Amino acid sequence: MTRAATGIYRGTSAEQRREQRRRRLLDAALDIIGTRGWASTTVRGVCERAKVGPRFFYESFPDLDALAAAVHDEIIDIAVRSSLDALAAAPDGIAAKTRAAVTAILTSLIDDPRRARVAFAEAHGSETLMRRRAAAMRTIADVVADQERALLDPPPGSDTLVRAVSLMITGGAAELVLAWLDGGMDISREELIDLCVEFVLTFADNLTTMATRLAPGSAR
Repeated sequence: MTRAATGIYRGTSAEQRREQRRRRLLDAALDIIGTRGWASTTVRGVCERAKVGPRFFYESFPDLDALAAAVHDEIIDIAVRSSLDALAAAPDGIAAKTRAAVTAILTSLIDDPRRARVAFAEAHGSETLMRRRAAAMRTIADVVADQERALLDPPPGSDTLVRAVSLMITGGAAELVLAWLDGGMDISREELIDLCVEFVLTFADNLTTMATRLAPGSAR
């Protein structure tokens, strides 16, 4: 049977080769966007880095924006999944679970700084990445809010507060990570994680107090 009839070439199918090319394009885009920036990213540059011909680029992605979106989505999916896995495996207790979840999500981003830059910093140069960044921040905030409800049992009627706290935690942590990556925070990786953990725990410790003060008719 011929290669054309089977689609098999050197032990791999046509579908496997397409997936391999797509993987190389994703890896190349992560490297270029995460080190040189979105403004320096081109289809030609990505193809050269990936060692994939331009015609094969369009086999996987309609344009450069779609490739960038796929890279961003993968970064966030891996980070959120690692955080949820760590949360599920951690011992009971707000402190232990918070540390496990925060450590996992930060490690997923900062141990490869390219990931954090694509996820948060480079979005300002691309409308597509900006939309992805906004959606990612909401996704992470939703995860935080779900865990606040599960672990803290906030008072009835405090959904708005829980949502606001989750967004502040997510946005604050993202800005802190970017400042650290840019050299604006002269602390170690471990100290960065400790700061973010304390940030979350402080909000958690004060959630009930804030809910009481913000309740309708309460004296402020």
